[in-house]
Amino acid sequence: MSHEPVIVYEGEREWETWPRPEIPRRGHAFWKTLISADLTRSDSLTLGVAKLGSGEALHEHRHEQAEIYFVLTGSGVVTIEDESRTVGPGAAVFIPGNALHACENPGATELRVVYVLAADSFEDVQYLFTE
Repeated sequence: MSHEPVIVYEGEREWETWPRPEIPRRGHAFWKTLISADLTRSDSLTLGVAKLGSGEALHEHRHEQAEIYFVLTGSGVVTIEDESRTVGPGAAVFIPGNALHACENPGATELRVVYVLAADSFEDVQYLFTE
């Protein structure tokens, strides 16, 4: 692994979302992966920005890797293993690996969060959604 710094600007990446047929099951979330071994000279962590529009949600799911959310703007409700908490700007949320979790935006404005996954690459994360 190179010791050169990796710097990525959010504006350099395009928004991604689930394939249209998957949105009803997974939720209508958008994200930009910024740091990920498949995109950058990096390992161990994956970082990106996600957004949920008013009334939208990332439905209940789990993945092997631990994750952190850091709320940038808006307010939302994060549920981890059936315990729901309201979050707003400046809130940091730790989600243990394999914990069932979801995020929703009941507010009137967009919810934006930074996410960090304990994975070399976003492609290494297998999202398992509840039915």
